[in-house]
Amino acid sequence: MKVARCLALVACLIAVQHVDAAQTLRYSAVSSWNMPYGRFDGEQLVDGIMFDLAIAIEKQVQIPVTFVALSRKRVDGAALSGDLDLRCYMTPQWTELPDQYVWSGKLFEVTDVIFGTDATPAPAEVDDIPSGSITSTVLGYGYPTLDAHFASGRLKREDAVDQEKVNLKMTAGRTPYGVSETIALNWYQRLTPKHRHSAWRLPISRHDFQCGIPKKGKIPASTILKAFEAMKKSNQFDEILRKYR
Repeated sequence: MKVARCLALVACLIAVQHVDAAQTLRYSAVSSWNMPYGRFDGEQLVDGIMFDLAIAIEKQVQIPVTFVALSRKRVDGAALSGDLDLRCYMTPQWTELPDQYVWSGKLFEVTDVIFGTDATPAPAEVDDIPSGSITSTVLGYGYPTLDAHFASGRLKREDAVDQEKVNLKMTAGRTPYGVSETIALNWYQRLTPKHRHSAWRLPISRHDFQCGIPKKGKIPASTILKAFEAMKKSNQFDEILRKYR
């Protein structure tokens, strides 16, 4: 019996050591994402561009991905605490702590546009938008091209909690103008044929979609960067986006 107990204890210790040694890639899943970037089942990310990107990275690095659901405001703190290994859908300009990350560089480009309801005349530039116009925006997002207009009161922002709500407000005619990035706007219009959005779009900014690798994470940045390079060469980013266009 003593021998059996000893063997059982040794087996348990080996199992514990194996679990401790097992490595996962902790990938931030921001709770305010919605399709086409992310869909949640409870707190679990289950679909969308960010989900597909995570699965592609998992296959490339051969390390299981664990999704860490966080509000957007908590992601930097988790990265600083060493609780994350990868954060995507961002640029260095979107964080107050860019030096705490190793950056992937451009994976693809995202364009922000102003659009209107189907009754809103097309402006040739931002200055053509009538003074005092209300514009649907996303809570907590900065818009470098528009921020000075909002600060002066020339344009008035009306925040929604996420991009999908901006599109819903525009369909309901709640404001004459809205701001969206084109991937999300195209997705919404594809699923909502009677969207009542304008045919025109006024580009206001372009930025690189990047991933930030927290310097305090457990996975070496070189491992993830190597995976990104391989994914670029095999056009995996284009393949992921094509599914949602």
